[in-house]
Formats: sequence, C-alpha cells, structure tokens
Amino acid sequence: MIKTLMLKSLISKFVFSIFKPEKKRSGNRPLREIYRPIDLKTFDKDVLRLSTGIYINRIYNIDRASGTFSANGWLWLSWDKPEDDDWHKGEINIDVIKFMNEMPNARKQERLIDEPQEEYEDRMWQGMRFSSTFLMNKQDYSKFPFENIELPIEVGTDKYTTYSIVYAPNLKDSLVSDRLSLSGFEFRGLQARNFSHSITSLFGHSIDPAWLKNNQNMAYPHLEWIMQFRRLPSSSIARLFTPIFAAMVVLMFSLLVSLKHAVPKITIPTSVLLVLAVLQERTQRLLPPDLTYLTYMDKIYMFCYVLTLISLVSSLYCINRLHLGSGDTHHRMMISLGDGQRLLVGLMSLSILTVPLILWIL
Repeated sequence: MIKTLMLKSLISKFVFSIFKPEKKRSGNRPLREIYRPIDLKTFDKDVLRLSTGIYINRIYNIDRASGTFSANGWLWLSWDKPEDDDWHKGEINIDVIKFMNEMPNARKQERLIDEPQEEYEDRMWQGMRFSSTFLMNKQDYSKFPFENIELPIEVGTDKYTTYSIVYAPNLKDSLVSDRLSLSGFEFRGLQARNFSHSITSLFGHSIDPAWLKNNQNMAYPHLEWIMQFRRLPSSSIARLFTPIFAAMVVLMFSLLVSLKHAVPKITIPTSVLLVLAVLQERTQRLLPPDLTYLTYMDKIYMFCYVLTLISLVSSLYCINRLHLGSGDTHHRMMISLGDGQRLLVGLMSLSILTVPLILWIL
C-alpha cells in the first residue's frame, strides 16, 4: 500500500510540477516594434492597393538549427492604372517590394518586364523571378515530434507608409508547386498574413514621441506568405515511439520475473536506462541545439526515466528484503513481494496510457 501511494505521488509530481507550462518572461521592457493586422476595408480609397501574388517553385537548404531556408519562384504586383493627377503615376514598380526576412547578399532577382505593362486598359502589372535565403520566425518545437513548421517569405517596403499604399494578397492565383515538398512533413497550405509594421525609434528626427506613438502614418505595410507544414504522425510513431514502447514493455516484464532470478531483475532496468539515453541522443539530432524549453518528446523520455528508476528501486528493495528475511517467512515474503511488483506493473501500464495524454495537454 505504501509503495502504491509513493508511486502515485511520484507520477503526480512528475506530471504537474516538473512539466508544468513554462511562464513566459513578461518583463517591463517597452515594445520596440509594433505589428498590427491590416483590414483593407478600414483604409481610405486614396490609399493605393497593390494586389500581390506569389508562386513558390522550390524550397531547399532547410537548416532548422540556424533557422534558414532557401526558396525560388515568381512574385508579381497589380494595381489600378493611375490618372494624370494621381500621386503614384510613374512611382510604382516591382522594386517597391523588398524581402524583409532574407539573408544579406543572398538575393537573385530578375524582372520579368522592365516597365509595368498596362493590362485590360485599367490595371498595371509587373513581376519578377526571385531566388533567396530566408529566415524562419516563431519556431516552436514544444510539440515535437508532432510540431508544425512555418516557412515565411515576408515582403514589405520602407519607402511608402500605410498612408500611401497597402498590400492586398492575391489568394486566388497564389500557390506552390506540386513538386514542392519537405522530407518527413506534409504540406498544409499557403497562408497570407497582412499587417503594418512600425518601429518606435525616431531615427534621429526631431519628432514628438507622443505623435509618433499615435500616428498610423509611420507604419509600413508588410505581407507575409507562409508555407505551412506538419510532421507526418506515422513516421514519428514508427521511428521514435515504437522503440520507447518496446523498452517499456521489456521493463514491465522484468518486474514479472521471479525474485529467485536476481541478476535479470537488476540488469534489465539498467539496460533500459542505457537504451533510453541512446534513443534520446538520436532524437536530439532532429532538433536545433540548446533549446531553452522541454519538447513533448523530452517529457516522454523523462517520464520513461522515472518509470525505469522506480522499477529498478523496487527490484532492489524486493531482492534485499528477501535476502535479509528469515527462512521461516521466506516463501510468504516472496509471494507478498511478487504481488507488489505485479501491482506495480498494472500501475505502470495505466500510467503509460494516461500520462502521455496529460503531457500533451499541458
């Protein structure tokens, strides 16, 4: 009874104390950059809407450790043909767009046409080919190995504010190639996020900070095209969880071995500890180094370590207790200790079925 209560207490503390969600450090540091979602309906008609589309042909050189990836494809703009008195006559072309998250000196860019061409008498159009290396953002591996990956291509401008132009994503014609793929992941879709970006710096100008804080004219339009991927659950289960499950089954069977065979009851849990360490080291190679938080897979390994140590301690206790017992009570003690270990197997089986679900929710 005491061992059962101790096991329940250890598992409860493991789940609710060790793996409670880590609180983000809020701090009192003021915001340096402000991102606000853009609703095109809220802008005046005088603001030029640049219909922006993208076709992503390939992604390659994906380096999750450094947070970079390379991509190539086509990008285009379309906008209303300017009237003679419009401010943007002769001002707008494909060079307005900058890749905001590209690596320095990585761009290869080529205009499809030198000057914007008139299209259907009331629209202007211009496009370009691009090939560059981009930075990822918001990488979250807390659900590894069932995490999602976002590969963003962020376009924007530092020449015109949202008072002059905004981007209108062309979702109808924007897509990715059928041959675009990421090994081990399933492509979930292409998403557009439209927002304004402002920086709290005055850049050396003599401007009232209160005016800068409240004035939307200092915000610049940005449009983020995001390729969304999800790791294939089947490969994760087959490659990562099956070896762990097999190790846990062997561990539980070691508790069912008769106390007469002391050597396997001790060596099997120690061997399982070694196996878990090797498996965890192999798993860590799939992640960027020096993560500051535990992933779901880390929690699973730590849970398995706890079960293995409990099994090892239980077997050591039972063997020593049996060895130190008197001959008269030897047989009765063996039955009692064996029943306790079989109860431990039942509790371990229950915890293996429930704790991973609890860890996923936390």
